[in-house]
Amino acid sequence: MSALIDIDVDWNTMDDTGLPWTFVDQAADPSKIVAGAYVVAGQGTAIAVAEVVDVDREGVVHLRAVPGSVAENLALVGDRAGA
Repeated sequence: MSALIDIDVDWNTMDDTGLPWTFVDQAADPSKIVAGAYVVAGQGTAIAVAEVVDVDREGVVHLRAVPGSVAENLALVGDRAGA
């Protein structure tokens, strides 16, 4: 399955929160990257549905991957028109 990635993240990047992080400008549509939203995140073949935990004033985004496949969790993401 090929899914449109909403935000690019390297799942191996973790800071003192213990969560993977990236910058909001790595998103296809930064307006969709808000705390509590579910998005498709990752790089290459390492993609997952993830919850946006927070976005700070500097544009750092923390994500929490949802267990399971993208196909199993894609309904959490909501409107995927054009995906």
